[in-house]
Amino acid sequence: ELISSISSIIPHYDAFLLDLWGVVHDGSQLYPNVRETLVAMKKSGKKVIFLSNAPRGASRVAKVLSELGIEPALYDHIVSSGEVGFYWLEADRAQLENSQMGNRYYLISAEKDKDLLENLNYEQVDNLKNADFILNLGFGSEEQTLEDYEDILQDAADLSLLMLCLNPDLEVIKISGGLFPCAGAIAKEYVALGGEVEWFGKPYPAVYEFAHKLLGGVDKKHILAVGDSLETDIPGAKNFGVDSALVTGGILKGHDTADIKEMILALGLRPNYLLPKFGL
Repeated sequence: ELISSISSIIPHYDAFLLDLWGVVHDGSQLYPNVRETLVAMKKSGKKVIFLSNAPRGASRVAKVLSELGIEPALYDHIVSSGEVGFYWLEADRAQLENSQMGNRYYLISAEKDKDLLENLNYEQVDNLKNADFILNLGFGSEEQTLEDYEDILQDAADLSLLMLCLNPDLEVIKISGGLFPCAGAIAKEYVALGGEVEWFGKPYPAVYEFAHKLLGGVDKKHILAVGDSLETDIPGAKNFGVDSALVTGGILKGHDTADIKEMILALGLRPNYLLPKFGL
């Protein structure tokens, strides 16, 4: 269903799982009327969880939101892929069967995210030969490309190192229209080279299960996931069994409705709603 505003469907749901980058903000500023939309949701008694593939802890995400003008009163929880990955590592990799993975990791990350494991018993190493696994949080800068990591990834694949990818997104878009690659692009290349990847975040089920527990048992039929990605947001919602709304003004900006519908059909997806933007 093609709708012009999310306001028409807010009454139909009790809880909302909202993507951040591409829906709420573009990495540097809020999209128009986002704050007003969140105010309307909370006034209506709705539960709001920000479900993000950000490779950092929830407190770091909250700080950014606060700086953008989204205070904690406007949402109930933040669930990030970085947070879920952190808890998984904190639990001694219990979810990996027969894991022999040690605590030394080779880091691929921007400077701002390097402190993710600061309080855990893990050691960062600079030589792949001394590493037990790779922690992939994303490109070091917006100027870097996959070519900058080709040798590292090939060497890691030759060593059969497991990669933990804490942001499955392939790319994000700014309001300016600029596209920037994410950790998922590095992980996808690693798989192509024969490497093994453990994924954290959308569209994988663990992050949705984590969010659902925080909602305190809200029936899945009354949950709507809102996102702009046909790679992560929409398939993740489909696999978890909740309704979804695809925002066409984020990463799909530049594609007309006919193109987007063709893409949806080709991927075998069926979001419940298409809307140009999240803001009212």
